[in-house]
Amino acid sequence: MDIGGFVNRRKKGFEQQLLMLKELANNPRDMGTLCPSSDALANKMAEALSPRMMKKGMFVEIGAGTGPVTSALIRRGVPTERLMVIEKSPVLAESLSKRFPDVDVRCRGAEELGSCLEGFPPVRAIISSLPFRSLPEAVSLAIMSEVERALSCGGIFVQFTYALIGEMPFIPASFRKVRSSVVLLNIPPAKVEVFMKPKRMEPEGCQ
Repeated sequence: MDIGGFVNRRKKGFEQQLLMLKELANNPRDMGTLCPSSDALANKMAEALSPRMMKKGMFVEIGAGTGPVTSALIRRGVPTERLMVIEKSPVLAESLSKRFPDVDVRCRGAEELGSCLEGFPPVRAIISSLPFRSLPEAVSLAIMSEVERALSCGGIFVQFTYALIGEMPFIPASFRKVRSSVVLLNIPPAKVEVFMKPKRMEPEGCQ
């Protein structure tokens, strides 16, 4: 057993938990949770991306927090040079930049997604850990409008929620749910849902 590695992982986990708690105290509505996502939850979100999908295009994570999903996406095989991470908190964005130096980390709100992606290739997947149920409704609607515009046709939107029953709020009517699964090994248990933007839409709706 690698005792040193185990101790380092526990130390990093404690540091991330402490960082999350500090940000929760400062911005409770933006954070929406006491704990970073578990490896089980992060891996389930990353599993939505197929190896074939990763051959081209951009991948965007919004609401990255302390980076558990970022780490899972990289382990899954998402090329760091085509991964953009958007995190509103300056403290968390700085931590992410240090932890993932090869990833394009933007300290911006997710409602600014479109301006962040100007000049970049089409977006194949958007992975979100944003707490839409705790955000102001106007902000949630603005973010999802940006998500719908930014995502290429045939691309996927991955979102988790702690509400295990009921439909995900604010999902664009054109999106089709393709997968839903519950992750019990998380505090609290969470549901991961995957939506696809239709491959055929009106010309102004596709990239």
